[in-house]
Amino acid sequence: MTNIKFSERAYCKMVLHAAKYPHCSVNGVLLAKTPPLNNNKEVEFVDVIPLFHVCINLTPMAEIALMQIDAYASKRGLIIAGYYVAPENIRDDSFDRWYNRIADKIAVNCSSAYVVIVNSTETGIQNGRRMLRVAQYTDGSYRQCEDLCISDDAINICINGTNEALYNKLVDFDNHLDDIGLDWTNSSLNEDIQASL
Repeated sequence: MTNIKFSERAYCKMVLHAAKYPHCSVNGVLLAKTPPLNNNKEVEFVDVIPLFHVCINLTPMAEIALMQIDAYASKRGLIIAGYYVAPENIRDDSFDRWYNRIADKIAVNCSSAYVVIVNSTETGIQNGRRMLRVAQYTDGSYRQCEDLCISDDAINICINGTNEALYNKLVDFDNHLDDIGLDWTNSSLNEDIQASL
């Protein structure tokens, strides 16, 4: 079984994205250090790039975003290795949903891609590790993974960040498309998360 680790930055940005838009479905991509192959015993997601909150499956915009993110990740020795979504309806937690079109595209380039479903409720944030459901793409379908590693620091930063409205600093690709001066890499937010450690 693969051990799945989330850095503080990756975990917090997923949670803050969902907290910023509690009335919408949100999505984004997960960046990993090395290609997670089937025989790897561990994959570490070190960052996420928030994509959309208006229409999470807008194909032309998703293609543009994925090309830019791929170029950004390549320069940093990272790869797009997964996809996350926080559904508008928290009961909608199936891995075999229509929003997996982006996840399926990622799986074409990364044979062992992952999908993460985020429970964006306040109770979910307080529960920390249990707020995520993770599945690995294997043999054409998604199989749930149980072995998640999320630090207590990441959970505490998220709790404090939601209480202090840190999510207002998060920029997703929708925000960037509305104002190209906004930084979709979230370097300022990344610094705040690092400073909180």
